[in-house]
Amino acid sequence: MRLKKAATSSVVLFATLAASVAAYAGLPAAHPGPTVDDYTAADSGRAEAAARKAGYSNFEITMVQDGNFFLKGEKAGQTYFLTVTGDGKVYPSSPLSSVGG
Repeated sequence: MRLKKAATSSVVLFATLAASVAAYAGLPAAHPGPTVDDYTAADSGRAEAAARKAGYSNFEITMVQDGNFFLKGEKAGQTYFLTVTGDGKVYPSSPLSSVGG
């Protein structure tokens, strides 16, 4: 009886594992490859350097698309949304609010 129960448990475990593998194999790749939203550490470093050169600090990347970085940054006690283009031009929004307020 004990042997039969162990064999049944092994079969159930194997079937569950096989079903899991089959389900996983049917899923699309988590990352299909390079897209216009991909960027490297060097890319983000260049964008942040351009924004820093324009006088901004404390960056938070909010989005990237086609080489353009959309950052949140601070300057003179004010918070701004920044667009940094692939060629390093920085376009700020109007000030959003005081830092910390």
